[in-house]
Amino acid sequence: MVSVAGAPGVTTLVCAAAAASGEGRPLLVVEAPTSGGVIAARWRLDVRDTVATTARLAMDVAGSVDLWAAAHHPWLAASRVIPAHPSAVVSRQAQAGRWLADRLASVRRPVLVDAGRVDGSAEQFDLLTVVDSVWVLVDPIAEQVIAARAVAEWLNRTGPVQLLVREPGGEPARDSAGAVTSALAWPLLATVPYDRHAARALCGLSPPRRNLSRAPLLRTGRALADQLIRVEVGA
Repeated sequence: MVSVAGAPGVTTLVCAAAAASGEGRPLLVVEAPTSGGVIAARWRLDVRDTVATTARLAMDVAGSVDLWAAAHHPWLAASRVIPAHPSAVVSRQAQAGRWLADRLASVRRPVLVDAGRVDGSAEQFDLLTVVDSVWVLVDPIAEQVIAARAVAEWLNRTGPVQLLVREPGGEPARDSAGAVTSALAWPLLATVPYDRHAARALCGLSPPRRNLSRAPLLRTGRALADQLIRVEVGA
């Protein structure tokens, strides 16, 4: 999953999918933006166990790594996570994206990659080319459509692309998901509701409410998790 310039929310949506995945169908979440990650800080995970440090260790010993076993757990529901290092310098020096690209196919679980914002780097391109589909999160506003168009050719070269569009929420400056889909010529995978309370809980900024599992954002996360599982079963 990626976003374009100026569109936050990818990591929160990834967390929603993980939290809604259920005990019997866990996801492996891999946070791999070249700009550094936020999951380790939000969930107070040990930064000695990140994508960058795992990649560096594997390169040093020239051995294979079981990504599922190396992931942090328990995390959200039964899902596991390998967070990115918070430092962009550490992440880039480790060339973790390219290392992951060579190993994701060996994971026998549904994998959701948080690749952050599209940056056009060769490392990010290598990573996106090995996933089944690139999900692009955009806001339905002119600036976002223009930003997405600017990187559309690059994204199309990675493989199938699908859209995740935030719901307008009654704001007059926002277009409908249909208008965005038509403008970008990518199929719509889902709309993403504005759900401030669930988003804050998934960012670790507030305690979750008792009915969090029924929150609109979690329902969308469940649909995305179901999509990943269907792809995994059909592979």
